[in-house]
Amino acid sequence: MVGEKEKEELFLRLRWDLPEIFGLIDMDISLNKLKSKRNSVYAICLRKSLLNFPEKIVLKLYNTENFKKETKVLSNLSKQKINVPDILFFRNPYLLLNKIEGINLCDFINERLLNSKSLEELKLETRKELKTSIKSLAEWFAILHSNNIVEKDYKKVMVLNKGDARLRDFIYDVSTQQIFGTDFEDSYEGNHVDDLAWVCCSLLDTNPGIFEIEEPIHKMELINIFLREYYAINTDFQFSFEYFADTIIEYLNIVISRRNLNIGRIDKKSILKRIFKTL
Repeated sequence: MVGEKEKEELFLRLRWDLPEIFGLIDMDISLNKLKSKRNSVYAICLRKSLLNFPEKIVLKLYNTENFKKETKVLSNLSKQKINVPDILFFRNPYLLLNKIEGINLCDFINERLLNSKSLEELKLETRKELKTSIKSLAEWFAILHSNNIVEKDYKKVMVLNKGDARLRDFIYDVSTQQIFGTDFEDSYEGNHVDDLAWVCCSLLDTNPGIFEIEEPIHKMELINIFLREYYAINTDFQFSFEYFADTIIEYLNIVISRRNLNIGRIDKKSILKRIFKTL
């Protein structure tokens, strides 16, 4: 929850900067602050109708220079019918989006992997739920990439990458089995394998992560499901294991730095031997 002082200060700022939207309503709203590395993000529940907005919206207040990039990407992906939040209103540094209902994909996976070492240990229904969610994630990326090809040859496919594709950036609607992507500040054009490596890195790092368990068998099983499904859809995309391996090592070292883990940088040979001995 947001404290009353912060809520009042934010509301006064919104009334001043966006009077056509917030100028006619009082402070009788529910306000929750969401996790964000660089910006201020709030989930707002309106007590009364606000223009033609839904009852639940998300306000993103940018502290970075990525406003134009993200609004442009969201607008383009929405036109492509890719599952992303709808833009309700934007004016730098404010972005208003509809709130996606569902569960954070990272939490969904962690809850179902709790106290297990392999997928075979889980109940049949739980295994099905996990596989379905991972396949939905693979389908989301396959569509994102195939719809936004920048360059393509027999060696590589360059696409619009989501960038920093962590599991926490995705909302899973269990009832419809649909994935929604959020946070496109780090999107860029590059090798399609970059996004896949980030997802696999995030799977390895979900709690408990690769640095807390000896053999991440269940994580590798999910990675295999993810990659198989992705390339079953994008059959003409070429997978480079060498590039994938180098990239996932780079990303794992970024994770070590972010989490301030006291283990130093990892090298390619040792970590790949540890990860892929479970295959």
